[in-house]
Amino acid sequence: MNEETMETLAETGEDRPGPEERTRDAGGPGSRGSHAERRETTRARAFAAATDILHEVGYAGSSILAVAKRTGLSRGALAKQFPIKADLYAALVEQLLDEMRETALAHVRTFPRGLPRAMARVDAIWELYKHPPAFAVIEVMLGARSDPELSDRLARVGRSRYLIERELLASDFEDMGIVDRRTAGLATIQMLATVRGLALERILNKSSATLEAAFLMQRKQIETVLRDLMKAG
Repeated sequence: MNEETMETLAETGEDRPGPEERTRDAGGPGSRGSHAERRETTRARAFAAATDILHEVGYAGSSILAVAKRTGLSRGALAKQFPIKADLYAALVEQLLDEMRETALAHVRTFPRGLPRAMARVDAIWELYKHPPAFAVIEVMLGARSDPELSDRLARVGRSRYLIERELLASDFEDMGIVDRRTAGLATIQMLATVRGLALERILNKSSATLEAAFLMQRKQIETVLRDLMKAG
């Protein structure tokens, strides 16, 4: 049992709900909505605070206590959903990746099926990685290097998201008439890794013109690979 969990279990009476809170939790006259609604509200507040803290002090400097203080929630209430920091930040990454994917999909669906849509996806991902939510994802991923519990949870998030992305890519490759989907998939993975690497470089180096040029070079390479695979059938 780690220190954060032990501290949570040692919560003092000030974090225990009073009579009015217990009435609301039971769905009585003072109820503030269903349990599911309260749960989602808590998650939203926790994610917003966790993201702000990431930008301020990074993953290493964050904690359940800091998030609880920022949201005004008790540690006990927050710990019901996120027993330790790794649970909170893995869930945050999962939500941010889902939101980024949906944003990209909304954009690419305005393009014709086939290569135009595939390249629009590449462009959309690059644009998304210029904004704070993507920086938060990268910050948490970097934190996993020294946090085995976070690493384990992010691995599970990665596997589930990989299955979703694989289905989406399979649809793109089918539209393009690509038979060698393994090579196409590897090229896509390479592109995503490049985008994340350039996003990290953006944090360290503000030379956006250089980064844009590097992205365009990689974009041209993947487009060439996809065109060649389309010709091969």
